This record gives sequence, structure tokens and C-alpha cells, in this order.
Amino acid sequence: MLAIIPAKKNSKRLPNKNIKLLGGKPLIAHTIETAIKSKLVSRVLVSTDCPKIAKISKKYGAEVPFLRPKKLTIDKSGKFEVCKHVVDFLTIKEKIDISAFVVLQPTSPLRSVKDIDKAIKIFKKNNADSVVSLCKTKPLQWHCYIKKNGSFYSAIKKNIKNKSLTKNSYLLNGSIYVFRTSFMNKKKNYNSKSFSYVMPMERSIDIDDIEDLKIAEALIYKKLKKWKKNH
Repeated sequence: MLAIIPAKKNSKRLPNKNIKLLGGKPLIAHTIETAIKSKLVSRVLVSTDCPKIAKISKKYGAEVPFLRPKKLTIDKSGKFEVCKHVVDFLTIKEKIDISAFVVLQPTSPLRSVKDIDKAIKIFKKNNADSVVSLCKTKPLQWHCYIKKNGSFYSAIKKNIKNKSLTKNSYLLNGSIYVFRTSFMNKKKNYNSKSFSYVMPMERSIDIDDIEDLKIAEALIYKKLKKWKKNH
């Protein structure tokens, strides 16, 4: 299974986000090292437009066979366009058929090797079109939207059945996506042949701003402290 790690240079809310230090190493290094340790990932490739990110990625063991074209660095370029470029590049250059791949965003540094392997196993077991990682979130009845004037209203539609409010709610955490290439070309995250992999909240953090980075640092420190205590 090919692992694709998309990592562009620009980040509006946290500049140079993908190479910010976390636990003493660049953010992207955590995802690269975890992917390499996976028993079900055969190769790890980083798609980036930044020479510095490319250099760091190679240092930690990832392949960076090209710098991403400028047209794929704009905000409108989603993961499908980026992944299609990777698949097309390898198909033409190496004459290989990539029927499926896993996408691992560097902004989810706390996922484990088991998380990756379990998601891929779910994909294979169910002959799925896609598998996405989720985590539990607060009940739907807690969700609200805030208006510009500060007033708020429930995010729940009026016609929703009360029975559904008692069910667990889940949120896409952006950590793991496994796609069948033919399904990826349809530019959809999921359909009736899509399956979930649920991750715990402590491994589901998505680095979007400096506060997220601080939380991740605290969680890594806690994990390291626990490891030292048991060894």
C-alpha cells in the first residue's frame, strides 16, 4: 500500500506548519516515521512544493520524487487533485498500477502505527471504496451555530428524529484516508462502500493553529513520561 503525505509550504493560520518542531522534531517527521513502521505500507511518498520540506522528508526516510506543480499549491487544490498527480506520476514513470493508497496528513502527528494498519485492514476486509478515520464528538443536541450579532441557534434540523439524538456522534478527524484509486477519481470521500475507523480523541488532534501545537506537545510529553515510568 502506497502512503501519500501531502505537505504544501503555505499555511495561513500557522506559517511553516508542517516543519514546526513538535517533540524535538519537525511536525511532518512524526507522520513519516509512523508510516514507515506500518507493516501494511510498502512505500511512503511526500507531495510538497517546498524544497525545505522535501529535504526534511528525505532525511526521515520518505520519497520525494518531485516538487508539486504550482497549480496544485493553491487553496482550491484538494487532496484528490494532489493524490491524482502522485498516482499519475508513478503510473507513467514506473509503469505500475496503483489500485489503492492511504493518505496521511502531517497535521495529525499522534496517530499510531496500529491506527494505520487497522484502517487498511478494514479497507481490505470489506473490499471498500474508502475508509476514513473518525473520533467521537459531543452529542448533536450540543452543537450550535453563532450568528454575527452573537445570538445562536441549534445546528439540529427541526425535523430530525429524537431517537437519533441518543446515538453517538462522530467527527472526521482528518488523520487517515484509504482510497481505491477508481473511487478517488470520482472526487468523493465516501459512499455506500465506505467504512469508518474510530480513533480515540487523544490521537485525533489536527494541528491547525499554535494552540493545537501546544496541546500536541503536552500529549507527547505525557506519553513520553508514561513510557519512561514503565521502562
